[in-house]
Amino acid sequence: MPLLRHALDAAKRRAPRAYWRVRTAASLAAWYAQRARDRIRPERATAFGEDFWRRNETGDWEGFARAILRRFPASSALDVGCGDGKLLAAMRRISPGLAAMGVDQSPAALERAAARGLRTRALDLAGTPMRGIDAFARELGAFDLAISLETVEHVPAWHSPKLLRLLASCAPAIVFSGAQPLQGGVLHVNEQPPEHWIARFRKMGYDLAPENDALRADVAALDLPPWYAANVNAFVRRGS
Repeated sequence: MPLLRHALDAAKRRAPRAYWRVRTAASLAAWYAQRARDRIRPERATAFGEDFWRRNETGDWEGFARAILRRFPASSALDVGCGDGKLLAAMRRISPGLAAMGVDQSPAALERAAARGLRTRALDLAGTPMRGIDAFARELGAFDLAISLETVEHVPAWHSPKLLRLLASCAPAIVFSGAQPLQGGVLHVNEQPPEHWIARFRKMGYDLAPENDALRADVAALDLPPWYAANVNAFVRRGS
């Protein structure tokens, strides 16, 4: 394994774009294999099981929540790809009257989020057609703020418009982050630079929020994994 790791690191340095393409292809194969296992044993969905959430328990989530609410005061918030609900739960501690809804695919994640007292809904983005996404958005209703952090990289590129459509259908303000190329992680099949998502949101009628730079500075000062500060951006619906 050390020799393999050394060889992979060397390939990454010599030809980063080729390495990224090969790793994305391998991740897609693993993603399809995981979905096949989940269909057979949905109660044993393992890619983001208990071990994953325990490993990702640390970080200043209360500081993150405070930074978001400082720049985007909200009475309601939707988190798509909420995971185990750490961020939404922290937002509710800061703003007890906040109406919060968490959406995720992972049964283990939703179970942990519900244990934090959050309302949750299950959604398989890849397995739901766009008309189903629109129906789901209508069921959820309107929110002041929509959040999706480090989720889009787990969705193949051809399914990512569904995630963006859901966020835009539900809220005039969006806090969003997605893994950048070569960031690496569990089943990362759609790593893109921030400029990619900025352009996609712009086409949907969302511009970078005036508070974006201030939010990014706030997040950079927090004790969180570095990809949040590197990847996070905030958007507001044009004319809202």
